[in-house]
Amino acid sequence: MPQFINKFMYILLIIFITFLVLNEFYVIDFSTNLRNIFIFLTLILILLTSMKEILSGKNGFIKFLNILTLLCTVVGGIFSIVKGQLNTFIYICLIFSLINGVIVLTYSKT
Repeated sequence: MPQFINKFMYILLIIFITFLVLNEFYVIDFSTNLRNIFIFLTLILILLTSMKEILSGKNGFIKFLNILTLLCTVVGGIFSIVKGQLNTFIYICLIFSLINGVIVLTYSKT
């Protein structure tokens, strides 16, 4: 059962990031409230999946990737609050999360 929840969280994370990218390039036009909800849910999923892999992951590369993701999330969040706009740390965090999700979904044994 935990593998199902893990895969479901990564699939949701990939879907939310895809929706945010499509909204950024004006393919889909979300309202401001819906965009903020997607950003919040994506942030929560990134933090949950990163912490889960850091605490329970056995693979060194996946653990390293999740530590970088978590650090980029924290630093990007702080800079985003201070400057009031998105920055490269948040984009790096999203890219690392996508890479991590694809790796975990592809190489998972179940």
